Amino acid sequence: MARQFAKLHRKEVGMKYLMILVLILNTAISAMSQNAARNIVDGNTAYRNNEFEKAAGLYRKSMEQQSQYGFQAKYNLANTLYKSGDYQGAREMYSSLLSDSLNSETQSRLYHNIGNTFMQEKNYEQGVSAYANALKLNPMDEDSRYNLSYALKMLKKQQQQQQQQNKDQNQNKDQEKQNQDQNKQDSNKDKQDQNKQDQNKDKQGQDKDKQDQDKSQDKQNQNKDQNQDKTQGKNELSPAQADKMLKALQNKEKQTLREVHAGQEDGTSAGSNTKDW
Repeated sequence: MARQFAKLHRKEVGMKYLMILVLILNTAISAMSQNAARNIVDGNTAYRNNEFEKAAGLYRKSMEQQSQYGFQAKYNLANTLYKSGDYQGAREMYSSLLSDSLNSETQSRLYHNIGNTFMQEKNYEQGVSAYANALKLNPMDEDSRYNLSYALKMLKKQQQQQQQQNKDQNQNKDQEKQNQDQNKQDSNKDKQDQNKQDQNKDKQGQDKDKQDQDKSQDKQNQNKDQNQDKTQGKNELSPAQADKMLKALQNKEKQTLREVHAGQEDGTSAGSNTKDW
């Protein structure tokens, strides 16, 4: 019996130690939970005061403490990132919270907020998809219904603008091609005109050379004619010269006749004095 009592006593002592350990752990966990809750409360205060950087730091602190307030800390951190303009970071945080274990209303709220991040980035197509998922989970959500209608309207407008932009771009390309073709034609025409002008210049130069040659030939011919005229002028006698020469010839002829006649008279006289053989 003593041994059995001793064993039982040792068991009771061991149970006491275990209960103390559990109590300590519960106290520590309770303290961590309280700190996590306090960080969330302080974070909410900073959020309301638009101190988003401070609020994000407090929510992250609460998340590190791994308490039962982890979902609230993440959700509030996503809202803070959204307010700070970090839409991608907020969307990633909302998406990490999606789980089949959540009720439909909570999942619908997450999809609604995901849709809001897409709308801020003007990604209307993805916004439509997110709001549709939100309504599927909670058909009574009028905010998601309104946002879905607005997203569809903006998506249609965006598509029309894109179509018009594509049309304008195609027209600009066509106009640019026409301008290039026109510039090419103008360039070819200018080149042809330049070639024509060069040809005309060459022709004019050739005509001028020919004219110069003709002028030179004419001058040569004129000089030749003048030389011939001068030669003929030298060879031909003027009437006065001819009359003078004629008179000179006549005078010479008369002189010759006189000399002949005088010679005949002298010959008769001498003949009488000449001895006949």
